[in-house]
Formats: sequence, structure tokens, C-alpha cells
Amino acid sequence: MSFCTLAKLAADPSLRLRVLVSHGKLDEAVRGVHGSDLEHPAQYVLPGELLLTNGLWLGQVDPRRWVEEARAAGVAAIGYGVSNFSPVVPGELIEACQELGTVLVEVPEDMSFSTIGERLLEHNHSEVASVRLQLTRLRRLLQDLARGEGHGAVLDLLRRETRLPVWLVGPGGRSLTTEPPPDDRVARAAARAARCGEVPCAITPELSAFGVADALSTTAVIVGAPLAEISDDARLVIEQATAYLVLEDTRQREHETLRSRMAEELLQLLTDGELGHRGLGARLGALGLRADAELSVLACSNSPRDVVYAAMGCPAPCVSATHRGLGVLLVQSGSEAIVDTIAELIRDGGDDPVLGAGRTSGGGNGLRRALAEAISAHQLARSALPGERVVRRLEVGSHRLLLDFVDADVLRAYRETVLGAIERWDDERGSQLLETLAAFFANNCHWRKTAAALHIHHNTLHYRLDKIAQLTGRSVDSAESRVDFALALAIPGG
Repeated sequence: MSFCTLAKLAADPSLRLRVLVSHGKLDEAVRGVHGSDLEHPAQYVLPGELLLTNGLWLGQVDPRRWVEEARAAGVAAIGYGVSNFSPVVPGELIEACQELGTVLVEVPEDMSFSTIGERLLEHNHSEVASVRLQLTRLRRLLQDLARGEGHGAVLDLLRRETRLPVWLVGPGGRSLTTEPPPDDRVARAAARAARCGEVPCAITPELSAFGVADALSTTAVIVGAPLAEISDDARLVIEQATAYLVLEDTRQREHETLRSRMAEELLQLLTDGELGHRGLGARLGALGLRADAELSVLACSNSPRDVVYAAMGCPAPCVSATHRGLGVLLVQSGSEAIVDTIAELIRDGGDDPVLGAGRTSGGGNGLRRALAEAISAHQLARSALPGERVVRRLEVGSHRLLLDFVDADVLRAYRETVLGAIERWDDERGSQLLETLAAFFANNCHWRKTAAALHIHHNTLHYRLDKIAQLTGRSVDSAESRVDFALALAIPGG
């Protein structure tokens, strides 16, 4: 096949290019166009391209060296765009091109580089030119990503290459760039489709959703065009760019994994009673949360992927963690509606949410109580009917209200089942296991605080609670057993 030549481009009246240095090479083919003001142009330029520049690198690198690198990369010619910054082509650049045998053309100030590229594509319309176009797009994307522009770089490329309205959204339809999608409901529908692997799809008659149908991806691409009217070329651009979004998703997921580990350490220290007020504030601050503001704690037995997705899509500051086999979400919000939001985000994956919620106004003891409340509420949620497995708020102490509706003989039998072995052991040996268990719950299951209240060493407390577990078959580390103990202790003995 034959490519467009430099002579043909220079003769195009619509481009108004002026040849400054030719060296008799105007019959050479031009395979593509690349714009760059990098100090080292060879990084991304391809052989046979017209390298266009505005000279922003001038003053940072010697013009001769710049031309040498471009020539070594195989450029067909250099095009210099004059502007207010540089109203004439620098003499040093002209001299360098003359000495090194490189063609140089002047580009008018009002001529965009993209217009030159479009004209060249018209001349080079062929299968080979199409391959070169894909290489050019890929190179632009990699160049933008290398600058650390992330989702914004992908969005710019998609809009530039498809010439269609495009938006990027993450979990829950949250915008991933500074430009919000056209409608919150549309954004949520696109995110849900991507979450379930149902892309590409039409989300409205005029809007389409694309993404990578893979467990590693959480980004959806919304395109402002009917699915049936998006050209093959535009689809190819979208599919190429979308594949690179997986890399951005992976980076974000790695960041969330680090935050989750920090949250897990916090919860363990909090449970063991080894975290003071200042330590709590510092650790919450590192997670982007505040100790002096309301926090909601949600315990969840859905898949870890669902829990992480919900944390990433939550509109309030949120972090997920694993604690004693359960997913736990710490959310900087005291609103009851936040529980519905988390439930809906989990439901986006197709599973029924199983959630228990607790809430605190702040402080270590408050957060510890909220965690215990959430775990207990989750235990009740697990036994509920499908579609009703979200228990919003249930304090351990409020279980006493349930006892008013239960027959007295049933209550006595229940207390005997849970606490009878402990009471008999105390009666036979004069021990204080039942008193220890009651103190443990009175101190919100705080190990060190309980030991201090009973004036015993914390190892003694561990021994007593281990003995209780042996006698009853129930461990205080189990959320289900804590509910049983709390209820039984609320029933009067005798």
C-alpha cells in the first residue's frame, strides 16, 4: 500500500504547512502523527511519524539533542507549531534540522495538531493505517497513565477518540472523576450492571454501559449514545481503554486492603482493651475517620468482596475489616439511612444482605459497645427470613424487653440451660464464676476493665472464662453465646 507523503501533506491547502527544511525527503511516507513537548521525544514516538511540538521543552534541553533523539526514533519530519509562547520557529531548531538531515515544517498558530492527524488518516485510510491508529491510541493512554492521571486520563482519551459523551463511575455509581454522570439513577444502574458482569448493555434508550465483566473490576463506563449506534471503531476504543481501568481498580483495591488491615488491628486492640482514647483517635484518623463524631458499626456475613464493594461505594467515609470471622464496616455516620445504603450496595452483587448495626457517639467504650451491638444484631439477622436479614440497632441490654413476653417457666428453664452448670460449680467449690461472668458483661466485655473491677489478674479472668466455656459449651468470644449469656443473666435466679 502507499502512505501519504510529506509533499502531499505540505500541498494540502487546508493545513497551510510551510516547509522550512526539506533535504529532498518530501517524498517519504508519513505513517502517523504524534504531538509531544516532552524533553525526550523518543519515549513514545513511532517510526515514520510526523512529530508535532510547541517547543515547551526549549530551555530544558539542547535543540540539537532533541532532534537527534527524534531522528533516532525514526520520525519522518518535525512540525513546529508557532504560538504566543514561540511566535517564530527557533533558529537553533532550524539549524539542528539542517545539520542532521531532518525535515522541518512550520504549523500555523490556529491549526490544531488533531486536525493534521485527521487529515492524515483520511489519506492513509487502510487496514495498516488502522493498526497505526490503535498503536497511537494505546501510546497516548500509556503516556497519560505514566503521568499518574488515572481515571481522568482514561476519560479524556475516551472522549477524544470516540467523540462521544463519556463518564466513569465506581461502586454504587460514585463518579470517579470531577465530572458527575448525567443522572444518579443511571449511574447506579451502570455500576450495578458492571458489578454483575452484565456489560455492555443499554441502561436507557440513549445511554449505554461498558466495563470488564471480571471480579477484579469495579468501574463502569457510561456512554452517551444508544448501544446499537456505537460504531465498531468507538467500541474498540472503549474496550481497549476499559481494560486499563482494571489496573486503576487494582490500585484502589490494594489501597483498601491496607486500610482494612489497619482497621482489623484497631478492632482487635479495642476488643482486648489495649487502646486508649488518644490511640483510638490516631488510628481512626489514619483511616480517615473521627473519634469525636458519630460512627455506625455494621457486622456482615456476606462475601468479603461484597463487604469491600460496599465500603468503596459508601457515600460517607467508610472502611471494611474482618473481625472474628465477620465482615465489619466502620462508617462515619449516625444516620439510620446509611444501613439501607450499605444493604443496597451488597444487594447489587445479587445476594441478600445479612447485616447487624450498632451506633456510637464516639470514644473507645462507645465504639466497643457499638461493635458488640452490631455482632449481636447480626446474630439475630442470620436467623431472620430472606429479605429481612437487616437488624438496624439492638443493644444487648434491650434483650431484657423481650423477656416480658415469655412464660416464667420457660425463662427459668432457659436460665438453667445456660447458667445451671456454672451455678452448681460455684455452689460445690465456693468459686465466683457467675459473678465473674456478670462483671464481664457489666463492663461491656472489656477484659482489662473487668479484671480491675474484680481485683484479679487478667490471666485469672481468662482462666475463669475458659472454665465457663468448658462447663457450658459456650465461649464469650462467640456472638451467639454472648446473646445467650446476656439473656440468661437478665433472668432472675432462684
